[in-house]
Formats: sequence, structure tokens, C-alpha cells
Amino acid sequence: MPVPFLQRSHVFCAQLLHRAGLTVHQIPEAVQVARETVEGWLQRELDRGNAQQVLQVLKGQITDKAPQLLFDKLKDMLLLKLMLRLGIKGALATNIATLLLPFVLKRVYDLARQNPKMQAWWREQEWRQRVPTVEKVKAKLLDVGQTLKPNRQRTKRA
Repeated sequence: MPVPFLQRSHVFCAQLLHRAGLTVHQIPEAVQVARETVEGWLQRELDRGNAQQVLQVLKGQITDKAPQLLFDKLKDMLLLKLMLRLGIKGALATNIATLLLPFVLKRVYDLARQNPKMQAWWREQEWRQRVPTVEKVKAKLLDVGQTLKPNRQRTKRA
């Protein structure tokens, strides 16, 4: 993504936040609250073992139920923190969270992709996806075993 686009999009986001009702002094604080909330949420969910769903949320792929639940949980956390830290009402906090979350999630995802530990983890996940699970191997063996037929029939000798 070219830098001028990012600069314009950040300026545009700041203008939208100002039009939504934030003062010029509240905008950086709202961004900081959003960043801290996303980072804390990310750490907690990774510790809980929801890495694949977290990655889908960071990428913006929230069509499945599990990532959608995680995204809703993150948005609720952000709404609460914005209301408490900035002293704003629920409707304004909803608008701000809706505007800020895509920018913050994109930035966190870009930073995570640059992290060497995250790159190693992602390569491991891709490798694991290609290796079949024990259940898949068992199911395949049962399927193949049921389709096999003996080539010749034995005759019974008296």
C-alpha cells in the first residue's frame, strides 16, 4: 500500500472522528485506547488458543461464527473503554469504534506479519494444515477398507 494513501486515510479517519463528535484532543486518546484494547484482546485470545480465529479477525475475514463472536467481544470491550476513558455516550462510542477498529486491526495485522516469531508461527500453521489429522487418516482407512473386495473367491473343499 503506498504511503500517500495511508496518510490520506489517516487524515480522513481523523476528520470523520471529529465530525462524529470528538474534540481534537480526544482523537489521539481514542486511537490509543483502541490500540491498547486490540493488543490486550489479541494477547488474551492467543493465550486461550484462539490463534486461527484471531488471525481471521485481524485480516477482516469474520464471516464464520467464531471470528464474528471474537470481533463482537472486541468491539464491546472497546465501546466500554471509550465510554469510561473519554466520558462519551454509547452512541458516539459506537460510531468511533466502528470507524477506528478497521484501521487499528489493519495496523496490528501489518505489525504482526513483520514479527519474525509470527512469521515462524504462520509457516508452522500452513504446514499443519497440509498434514492430515488422525481422525482424517482413520476415516480414509475405513472408507478404503469398505470399498476393497477380494480378487478371487475361495471355494470350500469337502
